[in-house]
Amino acid sequence: MDEQLKAIGDRIRSALPAGMSQGELARRVGMPADAMSRAMNAKRGFSAAELTEIGGVLGLSLHWLVTGQPDPFALRVAARHAFDRVTRERFNRGARDDEPIVKLVARVYGEAFPDGIPASPSLSRDPAAVRDLLGDGFVRDFSKRIEISLGVDVVRVPRLSTDYSLTIGPRNVIVLATDQWWFRSNWSLAHELGHLALGHHLDEGGSNDEQENDADGFASELLLPRNAVLAKSWEDMSVEDLARFVWEAGVSTPALRTRLAYLHPRVSSEITEALELSTPKLLRAGAEAIGDGFAGASAISERKQEAAVRRWPADLVAALTDQVEAGNADPQLLADVLDIDVDEMDFPEPPSEEEAAAHYAEMISGSLGE
Repeated sequence: MDEQLKAIGDRIRSALPAGMSQGELARRVGMPADAMSRAMNAKRGFSAAELTEIGGVLGLSLHWLVTGQPDPFALRVAARHAFDRVTRERFNRGARDDEPIVKLVARVYGEAFPDGIPASPSLSRDPAAVRDLLGDGFVRDFSKRIEISLGVDVVRVPRLSTDYSLTIGPRNVIVLATDQWWFRSNWSLAHELGHLALGHHLDEGGSNDEQENDADGFASELLLPRNAVLAKSWEDMSVEDLARFVWEAGVSTPALRTRLAYLHPRVSSEITEALELSTPKLLRAGAEAIGDGFAGASAISERKQEAAVRRWPADLVAALTDQVEAGNADPQLLADVLDIDVDEMDFPEPPSEEEAAAHYAEMISGSLGE
């Protein structure tokens, strides 16, 4: 008996859900029952197409079915869901349209690191510990701080309907839609970081509502920590002070309004009224007192531009470029990442036969001289 074929059958058998027979599995993947039985008992091999179908039905990777090892390029996804206040349900209506973009991101990592994607460090589940690692004023360059301090990559791409966090093999990645509303982008970064820190990509049993609420709780404590919020005198605060707080926290007025409602500090009627303004209107209201260098038009414009521009981690782009130049990756993929026409890319010309021969002779001469 072929031990490898037997091991594949054993893995499939161990993964069958309660109540699903081999015959039912065969029906779902379009195999004759006899062929399924013989393959499960190592009397014939499964084809790659059959294993792919089986993996799709059982939620298993082809890599694990064949090797019994975790897939080093496995893609797991969590998304920021909108909340319907009428139905009280969360939803992601753009998931189907977003799927090709998410898979493109995963493909970039796979082709950039064909020998294995570098692992991200483990993340603390404690927002306070994460905030300490990010350092003071982290919202100003949130994406960069997340990459440098936490080892989580941040990608920004257009045409996404919402924001995502991924694990691609052992790598933690946050994928954001390009969006001029920087305060929304900051919240998405904190929210998706919460999904990663809380292990939601590995928790197959957690409900969507529970995970979204927990990720929002993580984001709240990261961006608007309880102690910092309650330390403020919301009864004596001016509108200019409120604008300064919103700017420094990097959040929206609805986010702060929700946080204050949860923590229940005493808030003056003036601040309650100001919190009903949109974030841009609040910042404009306080701009004269705050000054252009703090949250004036130029500073706000800078934050908008950064949030609205596509972004790929520099190390990832460098690795993909190396693979393309070596002939191991698709140049069109790199062109898509760089947002240029593939014909505009400039790659070094391969050496001629004469140049290669001269270089080889030089190497030999040098080694003999030593």
